[in-house]
Amino acid sequence: MIIAIVKEHWPSPLAPLWRWRFVALGLTALPLLALLYIRSPDEGSLFPPCLFFTLIDLHCPGCGTLRALHQLLNGDLLTALRHNLYAVLALPVIGYAYLRALLLSVSGIRLPVLAISPTVTWGLLIAIVAFWILRNVPVYPFTVLAP
Repeated sequence: MIIAIVKEHWPSPLAPLWRWRFVALGLTALPLLALLYIRSPDEGSLFPPCLFFTLIDLHCPGCGTLRALHQLLNGDLLTALRHNLYAVLALPVIGYAYLRALLLSVSGIRLPVLAISPTVTWGLLIAIVAFWILRNVPVYPFTVLAP
């Protein structure tokens, strides 16, 4: 209760700026997405390599995400899914979460919260770890999961 009273009497001078962080994030992402649309990550060293793969020589769950985003931006959903299935499937959820946070911080509009039960969360975590392990098994059909 005391903390709430203190916050009412001494608002942070950064509070009005802080609410625009999601706008700044979007404005920062747009030129990067445009660059990713124009140039494939396979075409050179403009985009950094996966640090995990570079150090350990195994594919992490995120390997292939840049290539998948490049393919999505160019309208090739099937190739994007082949590069990183989980990244492509997670994009609608990430996009909704970003849109929800953006609308709330800028205009106060509240979209419904995506409620995920702990059971589903644990299931997703187990599925990601299984995906991580299986995409590194050098036997068909698991080699299809590698980017």
